[in-house]
Amino acid sequence: MIPVSNATSAPSQRSTATSVADAYGVNSQQTEAGKSSDKVTLSQSQSTRTPSSKEQVKDESVTLSPRAQRAQKIESMAKDFFSSGNFSTQDIPKLVQRLHQDGILSDSQLTRLSEGGFDIPQPNTKPEDLKSFIKEQRNDLESALAKKGGGGESGSESVLIKLLNEAESVLDGMGNAQSVQTSQKAARVSAQLNVYLRADVELTQNSREQWQGLKSVMQLAASMGENQQANGQLSSYLALGKA
Repeated sequence: MIPVSNATSAPSQRSTATSVADAYGVNSQQTEAGKSSDKVTLSQSQSTRTPSSKEQVKDESVTLSPRAQRAQKIESMAKDFFSSGNFSTQDIPKLVQRLHQDGILSDSQLTRLSEGGFDIPQPNTKPEDLKSFIKEQRNDLESALAKKGGGGESGSESVLIKLLNEAESVLDGMGNAQSVQTSQKAARVSAQLNVYLRADVELTQNSREQWQGLKSVMQLAASMGENQQANGQLSSYLALGKA
């Protein structure tokens, strides 16, 4: 049997031990350690949080590929120059400067364009926008074709109408000039326009300037395509036009 005195002294000893521990700060250190442990856990939970949508967008914008950046520049150019539908030969120098500044056209590309017959016309009269010029020329050709009673697919009027339709399609798709389809179409139209301008056709000075301006824009559109830069198809089309 445990003596009463011993039984009553045990709690007293425990109380004394607790008081000593409090006096020397042992319990408080354990408490602080628990708090510190809580803080570490909180810090870890914060470090594994899911990034916000803004942070994700920022990360994606940083990792844009050169091709995507180039496409953005071309879309921006098309919006600034062609969205209104009032692009004329007078705007070609500004377009060339913009394409060169944005890095879409390199110095070597401009040299190749010049060697391929690229020319910026200097209109003697107030130039009209190219889309209006296309519409007027197409109406005249359709009227001439109707007077002939058709003429078939191979008639000169039919060929020119198809050519104008393709040129208009390229102008409408300048924001996508980087694509293979658009750049190849532009190169083909440019070569055909070159052949037409070198042929023995009667044109007024103003009309010739408009045709030349249309050809120059097609050359620029063709040179924007990555496919044309890679395999030299633009040079091939231009060589065909000069033959």
